[in-house]
Amino acid sequence: MCSTGHGASFALISSRYGIRALNFERFVAQKYSLLMAREELKEVEERRGSIPSGIRFMLSNRDGTMPPVSVFEDSWEPFLACLLRGLPMSANDIDMVVGSESHFAINRSWMGRSLGALFPNAEVHTDLEHHLIHRAQAYLASGFEDAAILTADASGEPLFRLSGRCLAMTLSHGAGNSVQVFAEHTAPTSSPGALYGFINDYLGFESGEEGKTMGLSSFGRDTCYRALRSSLSLQDDGAFRFLDRETLTEALDSLGIPRREPGEPITPAHEDLACGIQLLLNDIMVNAVQALERRSGSANLCIAGGTALNSVSNEMAFHASRFKQVYMMPNAGDCGHALGCALHGERFLLKRCNLNAFASGVLRASDLHTTDALGPPYTDEEIELALMQSGLPFRRVDAVHEYTAEKIAEGLIVGWFQGGSEFGPRSLGQRSILADPRSPSMKDHLNHRVKHREPFRPFAPAVLEERAAEFFVLTGPSPFMLRVVAVLPEKISSIPAVTHVDGTARVQTVSADTHPEFHAVIAAFGRRTGVPVLLNTSFNVAGKPIVETPQDAVDCFCSTNIDLLVLHNFVVEKEGAHGERIL
Repeated sequence: MCSTGHGASFALISSRYGIRALNFERFVAQKYSLLMAREELKEVEERRGSIPSGIRFMLSNRDGTMPPVSVFEDSWEPFLACLLRGLPMSANDIDMVVGSESHFAINRSWMGRSLGALFPNAEVHTDLEHHLIHRAQAYLASGFEDAAILTADASGEPLFRLSGRCLAMTLSHGAGNSVQVFAEHTAPTSSPGALYGFINDYLGFESGEEGKTMGLSSFGRDTCYRALRSSLSLQDDGAFRFLDRETLTEALDSLGIPRREPGEPITPAHEDLACGIQLLLNDIMVNAVQALERRSGSANLCIAGGTALNSVSNEMAFHASRFKQVYMMPNAGDCGHALGCALHGERFLLKRCNLNAFASGVLRASDLHTTDALGPPYTDEEIELALMQSGLPFRRVDAVHEYTAEKIAEGLIVGWFQGGSEFGPRSLGQRSILADPRSPSMKDHLNHRVKHREPFRPFAPAVLEERAAEFFVLTGPSPFMLRVVAVLPEKISSIPAVTHVDGTARVQTVSADTHPEFHAVIAAFGRRTGVPVLLNTSFNVAGKPIVETPQDAVDCFCSTNIDLLVLHNFVVEKEGAHGERIL
């Protein structure tokens, strides 16, 4: 239930208490955190007073050696306590711990001793392959008992069985408790994540910001794609071959596309390059999914790995196949490994095959294909305490959904905090900033006042699941905001703030059964305006993780120009708040 990778996380599966999962970055309020150096502690402790003063975070010592096991134990114990908050259990009650080894240089024996120290009564497994856990993320959370499984990323760890090579893609089929692997493709020659990441870096964006390249791609022309497509060789088994980095750099130079440094202006040539790499990735993913379809014979498709967060290529690949249903894991990258580890441990190591035989009312495996709200919940008492300590004037509103919808319709920007947090990188109605999608200027207004994002990045719509077909060209649900589809032409003028430059939107469909609170506020807005759609973006500012605790939400509200804060049915409205009028 422990994962190490680009980001770290814990997940818990308990037949009595259900499933929980939490990313470490939410705990320390620093994106993509794994472990932290001692010199960073003071700042973190000052920022997050809930962290005990004795906590220590380290990945390795300055000389490259691993720190004492006690350092790991001191680092993770408070984080585990955060995950278990409100439950009558501790680390002593855990009977199995499953960890995956990533491509980071973490010594396996050191990790095993560390986990053993933190979980004294647990059976510890730390030898699971990176892509095996990605397969578990996709298949065991999908709700399918029969499915084709595609994993795709930059690379996993070096594998002895592959002479030190790193997997970047796997094609397999799951049926019940067995998984058959059809093909394994290695980095760097068949690494979609490495190729996309290289261009992302060339465009001046950081690792983990590949979504910026995806957003920018819609502004470009296909001239770069046409120039480079002849160098892409797609193979029948789903693999591909492309230019190595040095040759690709030379090719880009010859095309007159200079490397962009962070902060430099984005030129039309950069937009064309973003368009080119997105189209190349579409081709790669379509080829891989079609190869998998030929081998699998299943009607269901599951996708995981960091590349699976590219919602444009997801939709392209799915529609180019004959698969009937698709599950795209919301926390598809390394940050979601903990859930894959926990599911794999339950199904294949403990051999507890009936993951749905849980206590009544708790989150179970069969819920994972519809919800990502896996974080620990917060009580009204905890919310009220955070508000009282802030000194902000607040009140409780019984009809909070109607009240919130009214304020959004008036043009106010709303911070929305409900239940347990989302495990993945998308805000899906638990920790969201909500706004009116009808205003043509709302995107710029929200960026200027709160988000401070690049203007080429679109905002996403959340729509009532039962009315999604009235606004979008969408087959089936999209609960995790991982499908990019066309907005119906006659509806673009109704929701301009969430329609991208190419007429598409990264849609979230909201079900009353799964997310009753979020569904209720969208429905109330729909009754008031005739548009059952809200602009939904993550409750954070640029460069920071999504808020986790009530105190985080209060801090973000106070440090930005969010107009209204709603935590459960507690509301705080800034004095003099006025909305962005609909034009």
